[in-house]
Amino acid sequence: MRRNGSSVVVVVLLITAIFSIFLVQIPLQKEKTIAAPAKGADVAVIGGTTAALMSALKAAKNGAQVYLFPNGQDLAEDISFLVTGGLALAKTPVQEEAGIEFGPELFAELLKEQGSGLNDPLLVQAFISTDDIYEELVDTSGLFFDMLPRPDSSPYFHLTTEHNPDLLFKQKLLNEINRTAVLLSNERVKELLFSSQGRVEALLLENDRGKSYPFYTQAVILADGGHRSDAIQRYLPAFSGNLVSLKSAPKNESLKIAADLGLDMIQKDFFDMKVLLHAPLKENYRYLPPDSWERTYIVNTEGQILPLSEISAKETLNFILSSPTDGAYLIAPENQAERYGDCFRIFEQLERFLQACSLEELPQFDRRWLPGPPYCVASLKAGMDYMLGGISVTPRGEVKKNGKIVKGLYASGEIVGGLHGEALLPGMALSETVFLAKTSGSSAAGYAQR
Repeated sequence: MRRNGSSVVVVVLLITAIFSIFLVQIPLQKEKTIAAPAKGADVAVIGGTTAALMSALKAAKNGAQVYLFPNGQDLAEDISFLVTGGLALAKTPVQEEAGIEFGPELFAELLKEQGSGLNDPLLVQAFISTDDIYEELVDTSGLFFDMLPRPDSSPYFHLTTEHNPDLLFKQKLLNEINRTAVLLSNERVKELLFSSQGRVEALLLENDRGKSYPFYTQAVILADGGHRSDAIQRYLPAFSGNLVSLKSAPKNESLKIAADLGLDMIQKDFFDMKVLLHAPLKENYRYLPPDSWERTYIVNTEGQILPLSEISAKETLNFILSSPTDGAYLIAPENQAERYGDCFRIFEQLERFLQACSLEELPQFDRRWLPGPPYCVASLKAGMDYMLGGISVTPRGEVKKNGKIVKGLYASGEIVGGLHGEALLPGMALSETVFLAKTSGSSAAGYAQR
């Protein structure tokens, strides 16, 4: 009996000891699961934009191991906008062949003038001093921007003559990504983690099961676009119903990350706006290009009228924004209007148009100046596209906070401010993408391998 009792005691003590060890291990295992290092890389790029892909590609070609986190964006979803917007550069082979002398100094003055002198002079100087942007674009895209549509008035502005250039560019870019060491990840970036010295140390990622863990990296490039719907929504109520947001549901997070970290921002209250032709029945919009709009007028339901060919794009936008809701119109010649299909309504008599707009007459205006009959009339809207400003960077693409460089943090593409002021020079969206991707990708790779 005594021996059996001793055995029972021993068994109980063993079970107690094992259970105690198990209880102690639970929090240790839990902490280990959260804090265990995930995969890492030399450079992590956040975004699926063309700038993100080109930055990742440049870093990889400079010898860095690169991870790309699209963060919910479709890869190169902005490429059509960039390519169709053209390229703005000085000293290109196309200009030289055409005998056009448009040097970097003239281009810098044009940028400052277009931006009302609000540009970052160091960034502008770095941009105009980089003499291989054209070659970099040709190599990456496979496209030649060899058309100068308006050499007399815009000698810096290039277009490509390729058929479906956005699709060609995207396919070549993705093929290049696949051939390099760039790895794609579906995890979402929740925040940036820093060392006690203030250097970039890791990303905090979240997988599809909602679990979070760190991804250790030497350098991070923020490159998921420059549009902020929350900022744009703040501006919409300030104007009439003639202002619409062209990107209602962007997926970028980096500007929010930048704001939360208190990073330096520049020109963050400026937005790119476009004049739009509105087709009310189909609820769609078509961009009104800066063509030669002779004998074309903008009018509104207050009886104001202006010749489109004699006013600037900014004056046109101000006219639309100051007009009553759904009360701004374009009257164009029939040969111009037919290119825009269902955006125009046709009136055989001017009185019918005036009646449709609740107008009795166009004051102080000789109707013989109007194109028509028939009178081709389209509704006008102002479209707010994306932020012209953004994160402040050095000419090496380094992000700043309180004027000081944040070690290991870079930015690329439209998320960056400094090259634009109050307005966007035609062709600059693609130019800044190529320039900043090259700069940030090379700098981040060099920093990670220091």
